[in-house]
Amino acid sequence: MTIMTDSKGNIFLEFNPIKDEKLITMTLDAPLTHALIVVKCQGKFLLMHNKWRNNWELPGGMIEPGENAEQCVIRELFEETNQPMDTAEFKGLMKFKLQPSFHGPERTEYGALYMGELCELHDFVENDEASSIILWDGTSEIGDIAEIDRKLIEFV
Repeated sequence: MTIMTDSKGNIFLEFNPIKDEKLITMTLDAPLTHALIVVKCQGKFLLMHNKWRNNWELPGGMIEPGENAEQCVIRELFEETNQPMDTAEFKGLMKFKLQPSFHGPERTEYGALYMGELCELHDFVENDEASSIILWDGTSEIGDIAEIDRKLIEFV
């Protein structure tokens, strides 16, 4: 079942709201490569502006060797937004068919989706990936938001 296709042709195939214990024992038909996090703060969603893609998106990134998906998303959240978080709540498994990019040729892969809550934001520090962050109310016009990321917010 296809949930949506973005303007670049990337297909969000499915979302499976499983428990994190099951993630460890599941056999997947494609690799688990990345993790994303939906962070709420003051009733709004934390988005970062990606310098390379020139759009707003959820924090997250590629799982590095030796780390699990939760460690990845906590590391990426801090690297991209300067927001520390100790733990994140696993919400489910995303499956995508992705178009060729700097990550590789057309491929199918899985990602882990997490949710976290912050009481307040730490000062943002611009970095190699992110030029700014914003707390988005889910409806205001803020410019280009990654289409699939906008859809993922609905799953938490």
